[in-house]
Amino acid sequence: MSIRFKLSGAPLAYTLALVDGTAQPYKSFGTALWSEDRAVPPRLKELIFLRSSIVNRCPT
Repeated sequence: MSIRFKLSGAPLAYTLALVDGTAQPYKSFGTALWSEDRAVPPRLKELIFLRSSIVNRCPT
């Protein structure tokens, strides 16, 4: 039985580590999403932030 190594952001980070080729596209998506070059409209950024806060049970 292999030992599961600890990564911050688990389980997503663990999944990205297991599946080859998923980490870079995910990082690129995050970079494009939060960049200031208006690639993603500010309203959509706010909706994504709010939805992820609800899913993660963050007090926002």
